[in-house]
Amino acid sequence: MHIRNDTHAAPEPADLKPLFRMHAELCKALANQYRLGILYALSQKEMCVTDLASALEIPVHNASQHLRVLKDQMLVRPRKDGQTVYYSMTNPKFIQGCTLIRQALLEQHRELGESLLAPGVLDAIQHLPLPTAAE
Repeated sequence: MHIRNDTHAAPEPADLKPLFRMHAELCKALANQYRLGILYALSQKEMCVTDLASALEIPVHNASQHLRVLKDQMLVRPRKDGQTVYYSMTNPKFIQGCTLIRQALLEQHRELGESLLAPGVLDAIQHLPLPTAAE
């Protein structure tokens, strides 16, 4: 560990190794289009696995596997209601980070004169408010 005289200085990268390792593991869980889609859907409302599978147009078994990965990384939490398990986001900051990344991707492509989406969809995504802790 590096000791500094300035108590307000940013930590050294070496001091943040454990946090960087956790961040990398989290990014591995996010490195899948269906898991990102699940997080996006859950940022809108709590959902069960069958509703998520339907929204993403994937088999329930696959949605369940993706939810397990997200749950293992503490990105989603289950809530059982009778026989049905509902999932929700654990922290809106995870979706805020993903939203910022998508917005940056869209901005980069727009600067290059490319459009990744239909104009109406692009405008809707660009102007979506970031979820807050109160939501």
